[in-house]
Amino acid sequence: LGGTVFMLQKQQRQDNSPSGQQLTRFATMFGGIQPTEARVADLVDALNQRVITDLSDLTDLEPRVVLQRNEPRHALNTRLLMLQARRKGARLVSWNADHVPVRQHGATQQQPLSHVEKAVAMRVKDATFDHTTADTWYYEGARYTLLDTTAADAGACHNNEVEACGLLTDSREPPDDGCGPYWRLHYLPAAVLVRPIKGHAPKAVLADLADFATKGAAFAIVPRPSPAANITVPAANTGTTTKNVRRVNVPLGDYYAVTDYFVQGRSFKEECWVADLSVPPGGLKRATMYVLLTRYKTLDHIRLLRPLSTTPDERTRVVKQFMAATKLDPDLAAELRLLDRRATETRERYTTEYKHARNLEERWTSAANTT
Repeated sequence: LGGTVFMLQKQQRQDNSPSGQQLTRFATMFGGIQPTEARVADLVDALNQRVITDLSDLTDLEPRVVLQRNEPRHALNTRLLMLQARRKGARLVSWNADHVPVRQHGATQQQPLSHVEKAVAMRVKDATFDHTTADTWYYEGARYTLLDTTAADAGACHNNEVEACGLLTDSREPPDDGCGPYWRLHYLPAAVLVRPIKGHAPKAVLADLADFATKGAAFAIVPRPSPAANITVPAANTGTTTKNVRRVNVPLGDYYAVTDYFVQGRSFKEECWVADLSVPPGGLKRATMYVLLTRYKTLDHIRLLRPLSTTPDERTRVVKQFMAATKLDPDLAAELRLLDRRATETRERYTTEYKHARNLEERWTSAANTT
């Protein structure tokens, strides 16, 4: 069992151009090939040359940002959404999530949260409430990811990407007076209408829906409570107390700013993806670096959100941190050595087949270059 092993030598996302081959060599440093410090320094310097000047300069390319942590996502997502709304001349709409106490067992009525308690709850991290955001920014055409699976037959599955195509406000909501840079809602909307992003509609699943041809299979997303979480709020007289609270909002997550976990298995191709590869407080993770680098087609396609270093001393520290991130766990290193040995034996056993495969690859590459 396991005597025949075929090892993937590079991600197929990289092309065979000099820039693509260079990116492959850099990425393999985080995939089991132990590099020298000089090679890691070359990577840091190469990446530092890919830093963008300003996100707003890329607005026409509809940029998305991939981060290593969840905390900065929502603020950055909001900025990118606003840039797209301005580019398209769309009216921005915003609303805050509501926060409600969980009714205690046996209680017939639960006292609602005070304004102060709600203000405190608004500042609690989204991850605490299963990534339900504390506020939502909207314009017709804005893009989101779905936070749960509420109507799978309509394409509403967790992490599916959708675009907004309508807003149904609460019956108590005053009309938009058109003043100010955006319309701030007083109440949660009754529903947000969304549809699969143009060009990504799963026609095999949705084509039989009555409105597919005219509405693109739009469906409604309504506010729902998040899982409960304990939060610390000011007590009535002095000190603090703990309350069990749910966040209520429309389950639409951040589309324009995501984490490395979200992009696993994705190919960036010619899309404008900006990566933040700066060393986070907890340090770099080898798998994260490997995933992010191998999403791109070539080194020239990489755009960095901010510099890795700006001074010689900082560069030295960053190189050491990148170097540390290339090291494999001993068990994983041993497993890779075993697989490499068996892959070598497999190549020797199937020499003729490997030669035929190389000839096919050369023919396909030659044909692609001539066309």
